[in-house]
Amino acid sequence: MPKEVFLLALWRQFGEKAEEVRVKRYQDYVKLKARLAGYLYTIKLPPDKAEQVLAELKAKNIRVEEV
Repeated sequence: MPKEVFLLALWRQFGEKAEEVRVKRYQDYVKLKARLAGYLYTIKLPPDKAEQVLAELKAKNIRVEEV
């Protein structure tokens, strides 16, 4: 079962350790999913904030996949 995280700082820690990050875009928000060995961690963000987080992850060479 996935675990939803509500703190961006905590999700960033998971995102940096993730095997891959998946992005699901909705009309009002963007859902980011960080796949680790044990769990899938998700967070819902506004589109502008999500773009900032994705840019940081891509700069660290973490695989980001649009779903």
